[in-house]
Amino acid sequence: MLVIIYDVNGSEKTVNYSSPNDFLAAQLKEVPDLPDYYHVLTATINDKEIALQDKTISGLFNYLNK
Repeated sequence: MLVIIYDVNGSEKTVNYSSPNDFLAAQLKEVPDLPDYYHVLTATINDKEIALQDKTISGLFNYLNK
């Protein structure tokens, strides 16, 4: 499971995806689930935190799309 905790105007939000591929597919839609510029506070896959260089939704997408 992929869990993303992100910030929207000072408010912490959480979204869950059953797999990283589900997140990637959701971001490739004509209207993505999450805007690329949202700041990622933490992202975990199966409770293991991902160390992101670019802490944005776009950066997470690029990291998972390798």
